[in-house]
Amino acid sequence: MESFRLDHTRVRAPYVRLAKRVPVPGGGHEVLAYDLRLRTPNTELLSPKVIHSLEHLLAVSLRSVTQGVEGVKVLDVSPMGCRTGFYLTFLSEAGHLSLERVVGLVEEALDEALGYESVPGASMESCGGYEEHDLPGARDVIQGLRFESLVALRDPPLLR
Repeated sequence: MESFRLDHTRVRAPYVRLAKRVPVPGGGHEVLAYDLRLRTPNTELLSPKVIHSLEHLLAVSLRSVTQGVEGVKVLDVSPMGCRTGFYLTFLSEAGHLSLERVVGLVEEALDEALGYESVPGASMESCGGYEEHDLPGARDVIQGLRFESLVALRDPPLLR
């Protein structure tokens, strides 16, 4: 598995890096998985409630900011089991979605996420763990990212 080949002792968050590129057979499209790392591995983990709220906020906000981006569709926002970040999966026209563009889209989505007064989709009807959210904690994480730049990480390892 690709993520197990990344030396987690050599990277420092926050960053975005391309984790996987898969061409779609018979077309000019590709599936791209990006590693959005919010916490440095093995140092500080996001709480389950915070990561759950961030998942909802990022999924809604990232889809919103990409609505007007031709040739790009958000497929999934998945929390990492290690609770240090997310995998962001896109369908894109081949060669259309650069790492720098994804960093910009994530920054836009984070700014939009701060505007929510409640966690989107956090009702009993729409969420299987609707009581397991922490909006203030998620906002704190997002606010903290405003004081650090998301690095477009191309060649791990990176120590800062």
